[in-house]
Amino acid sequence: MRTTPNYFKKLYQWILPPTCILCGYPAGRSQDLCQHCLAELPILPQSCPRCANTLVMATSASDFACGQCLKQPPSFDATYALYTYQSPITKLIMELKFNQQLVNARILGECIANKIKNTWYDNKPLPDMIIPVPLHAKRLQKRGFNQALEIARPISNLLKLPINSTLCLRIKHTSAQAMLPAEKRSQNMKNAFFIKQSLAGYHIAVIDDVITTGHTITELSDTLKKAGARKIDIWCVAKTLRDGHLYDG
Repeated sequence: MRTTPNYFKKLYQWILPPTCILCGYPAGRSQDLCQHCLAELPILPQSCPRCANTLVMATSASDFACGQCLKQPPSFDATYALYTYQSPITKLIMELKFNQQLVNARILGECIANKIKNTWYDNKPLPDMIIPVPLHAKRLQKRGFNQALEIARPISNLLKLPINSTLCLRIKHTSAQAMLPAEKRSQNMKNAFFIKQSLAGYHIAVIDDVITTGHTITELSDTLKKAGARKIDIWCVAKTLRDGHLYDG
């Protein structure tokens, strides 16, 4: 009898069944996240389709942009954020970035991929390629991996979309955005990226873990558009809330 990778996967799950990374109990499903904990994750409320900032007034129109995007549209065309940046998402992302819990990247990427397939892109074409937000070489060497790339891997596998993690370089060793006041973050990211070839006509999906003030994705999107990208969609795990909540950066 011929064995297959799927056979070995099922055998592995039978011997070592998935355990929920949040509650520690058997997950009862193929993912290391039980159904109860999955249902408790903080889904981002109704937000601007362009920048994903939460809308002050709820509306049934899916293309209702916020006032800031109407006044000054960003260089990216749409933002799809799955969760708000609060517990337990903060815990999962911090453990991924600083404790090398790469399983968190796989789980979060799978959650995004399911949302893309079932909701975000159920009646429109997917982008041509995925570009993870790059890290500078010094930060990559220190951390050992790029969390955006690790989140992108399961999305690429499930959606059959190519990842290009070498086309875009981070050429400026910036200070950590979270350590800077909001008014200095834009200047910190100025001229931080370099694109190695033309992207004329391409529809790009940019992947990151968290959007805060948005200066990183804005600078990267500006650079991608200058390289010819036709359309840019932002995919991210979490977005910080505004106006008295957890304002983004």
